[in-house]
Amino acid sequence: MHTSVNAAVAEASGRLRARIDSDPVWRRRDLIAFGVSDALQSAMVRRHVLVRLRHGVYALAEVSAESDPAARHRIDVAAAIAAAEEPTWAFGPSAALLRGLPLPFRAPDRIHLLRKGHADLRSLAQPSRHHLEVPAASIASSSRIGPSDVGAVRGVPCVTRDVAAVTAAVGLTTRWQVAIFDAVLWREGSNVETLLAIAGTWRQLGGLERIRRAIGLARTGAQTPLETISRLALVEERLPEPELQVAFHDAEGLIGYVDMWWPTLGVIGEADGAIKYRSKDDLLAEKVREDRLRALGFIVVRWTWDEIRTNPAAVAERIRRAARRAA
Repeated sequence: MHTSVNAAVAEASGRLRARIDSDPVWRRRDLIAFGVSDALQSAMVRRHVLVRLRHGVYALAEVSAESDPAARHRIDVAAAIAAAEEPTWAFGPSAALLRGLPLPFRAPDRIHLLRKGHADLRSLAQPSRHHLEVPAASIASSSRIGPSDVGAVRGVPCVTRDVAAVTAAVGLTTRWQVAIFDAVLWREGSNVETLLAIAGTWRQLGGLERIRRAIGLARTGAQTPLETISRLALVEERLPEPELQVAFHDAEGLIGYVDMWWPTLGVIGEADGAIKYRSKDDLLAEKVREDRLRALGFIVVRWTWDEIRTNPAAVAERIRRAARRAA
């Protein structure tokens, strides 16, 4: 008997494991639809293969044990949405995380959800007889949310990338607001006019004027928050606004795209993040690239996160010195 139950548990676990990427959590009725009966669900819970995350919502134990804050947040959001009795979507910082937008933290400290209209929210705050640890939730409601405002990310209902950016920006500093909007503009199909229109529909979140100003500071071309924050910091240090992601060529062809280019100064700027050079081959390729740029007569100035965050004036002065040498 135990052998047959163990075999059934193992077979069901394998089928569920194959669905994790698109369905991180399941309701009881979902499991039944997948061929996992109530009796088999109970056996999987007793064997700690399935874990209850909320009342009537389950995940594989290996998924619920996820230690990465971003991955864990996705699971908590998915579980809360699965437990809701009305249509619910990830929203604000939670949606920004799911949509891959930059945030100044690994994951929000609470889940952020959106419900349509003024629906009954008790299902999201309902205490569980299973003594579960349910993360805190911030819940917003909107009667204006429509099909064009929502979608899904790997099986988790979520507002669109543009709505996520605007609603996540509310509680951030100006520089991080601009970093989010820069990331949105990098993706084809988004534009400043759309972001401003979305901001106008979420006045109840507050900070609308700050968000509008941040959208006005956003530019197409910044690939990382470091590039955005560097650009803003250097402009504050009274350098001209640089051109972004400019292509340079020599006799051999395309050298590459540079982070920043000041044509009036004759200086190229490169913001060096920790992820930019993953191996010795990356470092060698970058050295060859820089040698080709220098051979054209341009001066390349580099800086790191720590430098631009703690002493942007020193970085700006290096660029000015380079401009004098270039002249």
